[in-house]
Amino acid sequence: MEKPYQGRAVVEDNFDYLKITIPAKRNYLFLVYICFSLAVWGYIGSSAIDELLHPSSDFGRGFMIFWISGWTLGGIMTVKTIIWLFWGEEIIEIGMGTFSISRKNDLFTREKVYDLNECREFRIREVDSESDRKHWFIFYYRNKERGTIAFDYGMRNFCFGEDLYEPEAKYLLNVMKSKRILTESQFK
Repeated sequence: MEKPYQGRAVVEDNFDYLKITIPAKRNYLFLVYICFSLAVWGYIGSSAIDELLHPSSDFGRGFMIFWISGWTLGGIMTVKTIIWLFWGEEIIEIGMGTFSISRKNDLFTREKVYDLNECREFRIREVDSESDRKHWFIFYYRNKERGTIAFDYGMRNFCFGEDLYEPEAKYLLNVMKSKRILTESQFK
């Protein structure tokens, strides 16, 4: 018999604020694949660097410098993804008039802090299925808002709760509502 899914989010209910920690969703088959790809990436890159340092002709030197620059950027983004998938956590803190979203162990990101009174229409958002994004993994994570829960802030919407299942996202919204940190008027 299948055991019920308990969810990934950890809710810490303090007196004056609520802290929600959501570990990154791990896909171990993808992690093995991306680590193997990084090893191959390193081998090919070291061959290119060797060709740059000991060229057989000066003709391709400019192109090789350009190629190695792109290769380095791709390697950095791959390492960033590996670090996020192994140790990443999304941390949401609500209270004392602020709403903050931070991503621990996600390189090149910063904490976002919002005025809680200006946050409106908290809701569950329609998210592309995981199978739709697998083929365009890097483009998906760089070009779309991440998250299952959305809210409006001014004339823009923001999302959090990456890869949460809908029942878990509903549970988190209910916790926020029952704690009375968010008012009924802030929900859609």
